[in-house]
Amino acid sequence: MSSWSAWLAYAGPALLLTIIGLFLRRASRDPRTPRGDAVLFDLGLGLVAVIASVLWLQVFVSVDF
Repeated sequence: MSSWSAWLAYAGPALLLTIIGLFLRRASRDPRTPRGDAVLFDLGLGLVAVIASVLWLQVFVSVDF
């Protein structure tokens, strides 16, 4: 597997999850969001952040090594 194909295989989903995480962060700080929904947004944000971090780490490891 070339470094470009490995980078693209992980960077696409990682970038998408990063965008979703930023959207969830913005939505969770909206004062019109009910409290229960804000908690769910925060949990979703945490999950997206962990998955995106793992995917970005795999991108950097596959490109460097």
